[in-house]
Amino acid sequence: MSYEFNSSDTLLNDFPNPFKFENIFMFATGAVTMIGAIGVVMTAKRYFGAHEDKLAFMALVLAAILLSVSVKTLVRALSQARFFLGRKFPLGLAAELPVAGTGVGRGTEDLLDTMRHRAIDFPEPQGALNGVLYSLVKNLITSPPQVQAAAVLHFHSLIAMGALLLSLAVSYLVFSGSEYEGLASWLYLPMCGLSLLAPFTQANRWNPKAQAGAQTAGANTSLWKLVGLVVFSIMAPVLIPRLLPAFAIVPLWIAPTLLLLGSLVASLLFFGALLARLDSAGHTGVSCEQTTIAMNCAPAQLWTAIGRDFQSAWERAIPNRAYANVPPDVSGGERGSFKGYIVEETQPVPTTTLQFRSWGEAFAQTSSRLLVLLGAWGTFCATAGSIVAWYYAGQFAQMERMQITRVLLVVVALSLVTVLSHKIGHLLWSRMQFKSRLYWIETAGTYQTSQLNIGNQFHGHTQSSSTLTRIEDATLRVWVTDIVSVVFGKDGQRSIIAMATADGVAKSMAERLVAFAADQSSVATPTSQRDLARAQSIGMLDAAVRGAAGSAQAAVAAPAAAMPLAGNVARERGKVKFFSEDKGFGFIVDGEGKEYFFNANYVRGELPSAASEVEFEPGQSAKGPIAKHVQVMVAV
Repeated sequence: MSYEFNSSDTLLNDFPNPFKFENIFMFATGAVTMIGAIGVVMTAKRYFGAHEDKLAFMALVLAAILLSVSVKTLVRALSQARFFLGRKFPLGLAAELPVAGTGVGRGTEDLLDTMRHRAIDFPEPQGALNGVLYSLVKNLITSPPQVQAAAVLHFHSLIAMGALLLSLAVSYLVFSGSEYEGLASWLYLPMCGLSLLAPFTQANRWNPKAQAGAQTAGANTSLWKLVGLVVFSIMAPVLIPRLLPAFAIVPLWIAPTLLLLGSLVASLLFFGALLARLDSAGHTGVSCEQTTIAMNCAPAQLWTAIGRDFQSAWERAIPNRAYANVPPDVSGGERGSFKGYIVEETQPVPTTTLQFRSWGEAFAQTSSRLLVLLGAWGTFCATAGSIVAWYYAGQFAQMERMQITRVLLVVVALSLVTVLSHKIGHLLWSRMQFKSRLYWIETAGTYQTSQLNIGNQFHGHTQSSSTLTRIEDATLRVWVTDIVSVVFGKDGQRSIIAMATADGVAKSMAERLVAFAADQSSVATPTSQRDLARAQSIGMLDAAVRGAAGSAQAAVAAPAAAMPLAGNVARERGKVKFFSEDKGFGFIVDGEGKEYFFNANYVRGELPSAASEVEFEPGQSAKGPIAKHVQVMVAV
């Protein structure tokens, strides 16, 4: 990922490096082993000059061991020398959606279950040994999965190392001075290496799901391993002389003993630091505001208001992490049901790392004190390995082949303890804690569409027609919780360790959404300045036309009272029986009682009313008699 810089993000830009003290120990380890490797290489150079090629080669092997430890630690320390947090870190609680994307991110359903049940899910301990551990350390059950996995791993390793060390001590007492001593001692070397280092080299050892899935098998394996070591310690003095021949091998007790003791001290320090700072889930509250909404528009219109609410609550103007966005869909027909929800989290803000900035603060707390001692133990083992390699490399000419091999194995054991100490300590050095706010808004209900016409449909000049989506008594739920999460490494998996209610936030957000829904208009009218200007022009033109028509009618009506109509068409008189101005037609009855239909378009001058005396020109249409050129008679 890229690093996004914003000058206003002082907290993120100047976030303290959590690996500050770890880097000190790793730089020291890298420097010590580098100096040791250079010294051994100079010794090998002298052997090459004296034509002692085999001794020179063995010295180069020692240098390679030290150099590999130096490079490994220096590369890690240099890569952590400058720590950048950035806006994209830590990772989301679930898979994040792209900007303006819709759908549901992977892992969101588990997050919703956590909010719905107001409970944080932790892996359940499995196996006999884990039952002992969780009964001794009761707060471990509510610790983050990474902490539980590390505690289980080291608890099993401590038991295995203790049993193996006891077995080694018994075997030493039994076989010391016998012809089988060398064979028995060499058997412990692969046993120590494979049984101790295999668990720490697993790629997914800090993955909570991988650990939860393998917890039962691991517990059973550790139990059988313990039983096997006890059986081996008891039966080895009898079985080895009877099943194996006596080999004249130089005893090798020191290498497995150093590997066991060094690993045991490292695991004890780590285990103590881990248990001294357990995160217990003290709060698991979630606010939920449930209400109903009614609105005269598509329910997806709510997403506009929700988006504005979310943006106003952005942490440090950083966009929220979107985990789900399922807008309600009402395109299935004229009526039906809908459901939609949206889940977002504000930018996580760091609260604490290791909570110490100096050596004095570090030694003031049990957890950080043990962690500092673990780093110092790794540097001490590296120093011891460098001294042993440098000193004995110069003595190779006076040593036998098996003695040289013993030196190599001792340096390997000390180097493994060095790497192991820094490797397991990195988990606690990388611990960071964040706080953020999690929103979940869901709505569900039924909808119905209809046509809405506004305005006078007969002689009005302004009308509006809208297709209306009507929603009544739809359910609206607003879930809000303030969470505290912990992560080991900025790109590690985050775990929720506490949830707190935010009732005021949930209530105010629900009230704003209800008010927004009720305020939605169902009438369509022109609102732009261009629309209003054009409507005004049309109105002025309509007024001018109506004024001209009125003047023309007045000009015709005035002389008509004094002068007869032009032409020699016979005209008759009658009385208006019915006339409707709204409908625009009526009927005239002449002196003989015959009815004539007339239209308002046939009238000259003012419009007649019921019982008005009129003159008209009789005519005939397909539907019957009609009156043309109707004119109201002026009383004299």
